[in-house]
Amino acid sequence: MAIETLSNVKVALAVIGSADDALLAQLQLAADSYIEMICGRSFNGGTFIEDHPGGGHLLFLNNYPVTGISSVKVDVTRLFPADSLLPAARILLHAERGVIQLLEDTFIPTLVDRNVGADAFPGAVRVVYTTATGMVPAAVSRAYADLVGHWYRQAKTHAATGQLNIGQSGDTTYAWGQSNGFKIPEGVLALLRPFRTPVV
Repeated sequence: MAIETLSNVKVALAVIGSADDALLAQLQLAADSYIEMICGRSFNGGTFIEDHPGGGHLLFLNNYPVTGISSVKVDVTRLFPADSLLPAARILLHAERGVIQLLEDTFIPTLVDRNVGADAFPGAVRVVYTTATGMVPAAVSRAYADLVGHWYRQAKTHAATGQLNIGQSGDTTYAWGQSNGFKIPEGVLALLRPFRTPVV
C-alpha cells in the first residue's frame, strides 16, 4: 500500500489530467521503498512479524507506535512452538516507540556471571504485533509528495531534452537539478529526519 494515494499526490503537485498517471504510480513505488529504507520503518500500518536476539531484556521493534502485541515467543532453536509463548504478564510494552521490556532477567536466561550481551541468541525471540493503518504523519506525506515531484520533474525534463544532460535547449533553460541532478532534495530529508528510527 502506498504512503499516499495517487490522487492526493497529484493535488500536492498540481498535476491535472491522467496522462502521466502510470509514470507517477511508478515513482510512488520508488518513493515508498526509499522512505521506508531511509526511516527504517513502515508508515502504512498493519501486522508485522519480527525476529530479535534474546540476550537482553529490551526489544526495539522496527515499526511504531504499536497498537497491539499478538504474541512474543522465545525459543533458542527458532522453531517457536506453542509452548514458547511468553506470558503477557512478564512484558511491558512502551507503545509510542515500540519497545518491549521483559520485567525480569533476559529473554534467554544466562548464568549470572556471564554477560553474553543483548545481541546474543540472534533470532530467538519472535514478535507478532500491529500498528495503526491510515495514520501517516502529515510531514511524511508531504515529503513523499515532494520526492515523487522531484523525480517526476526530472523525468519530464529528460523527456523534453531528448534524454540529454543539457542546461539549455533553444529558448528554454533547465535548472541543473532538474536536468541532471539526482540528489534527494534537502527539504525532503529535513521532513523525514524526525521520523527516522533511532540507532540503538
